[in-house]
Amino acid sequence: MQRKIFSATLLLVSVISLMPVQAQSPETPCVPGISFWNLLDSVSVGYVSGRLSIDRVYAPCLPAPAKQSTSNYAYDPDVGGKLTTVLKTADGKALSTYVWYASQIGSLWELSRYKIIGGHQSVQPLTAGSYVLEFAANDKPFYRFPFTVTEGKNEDPYQPAGARYFVEGAWNEYGNIFYQRNAPESVLKFTTWVQDKSGKPTTTLTPYDLKLVSLKDGKVVGEDSGAYKLEPRWQKADMLLRPAGADKNTYLRAGDFLKTDGRYAFRLTLDGKPYGTYPFEVKGGRIQLQGRQIREKTDPMIAIVDYLSGGRYTSWWIKKE
Repeated sequence: MQRKIFSATLLLVSVISLMPVQAQSPETPCVPGISFWNLLDSVSVGYVSGRLSIDRVYAPCLPAPAKQSTSNYAYDPDVGGKLTTVLKTADGKALSTYVWYASQIGSLWELSRYKIIGGHQSVQPLTAGSYVLEFAANDKPFYRFPFTVTEGKNEDPYQPAGARYFVEGAWNEYGNIFYQRNAPESVLKFTTWVQDKSGKPTTTLTPYDLKLVSLKDGKVVGEDSGAYKLEPRWQKADMLLRPAGADKNTYLRAGDFLKTDGRYAFRLTLDGKPYGTYPFEVKGGRIQLQGRQIREKTDPMIAIVDYLSGGRYTSWWIKKE
């Protein structure tokens, strides 16, 4: 049976226990940030309206509010400290300002809802171009999330006329590797994001094929295949690896793969066409961090914020070639 994979909204309980936020070791200062996983789930642009939407997000290491709140929210637009997200164009022009209600849950801050300066009616549709979300606490910026908006044609005669809007950026730039509790006996999982940009409704399933290959000799180490029901929005696609040639009920355990150091890559095809190659390195039996996930080499304003179960575990963000 073909397998359908859909994105799901994270429940609060799973957010606290499993959701990636920012890793901090005892020797590393706690630096404010926004969960990268959560941003990919929460930031979207209306397919028909072109208006930006931001759902609930989570942040570690925020400073204490400059103003003491009298409500249940430490950051409160009316009676507490100021926690904002400003939507800007790539050249720095401010378009909209969101002021959050936020409360602390353990080591995390939950940014649950917001007010928009000027009201929701002030949020104008975005046109094709580059933008950035700039997060600030007590008027001091601490994190930026860049993205672009593209326009497509409406090919559905039963829908309102006009352009269709898509958001791009980290969704089509990264894949993620994870195995539960970082335990060697856990199954290796690869995650990426997919969407349909045809501009018309589809009722068919789109087949995919994933290969994990050794770049030294081209040998296939693991694989997965199935089908997605694509929609005109980003969907999180989780794929569990099987040893090459194994049956559908046998999965590739992380320890079996990590015992051999070297360069590897995930290669994903969608509907028979190359979708992306995601290269990485295994060294000393461990997947190596790369790019914006290497904190000491990255501007904290754009570093990938990833933290599992209070910093005990890791997932690895792999840049697509």
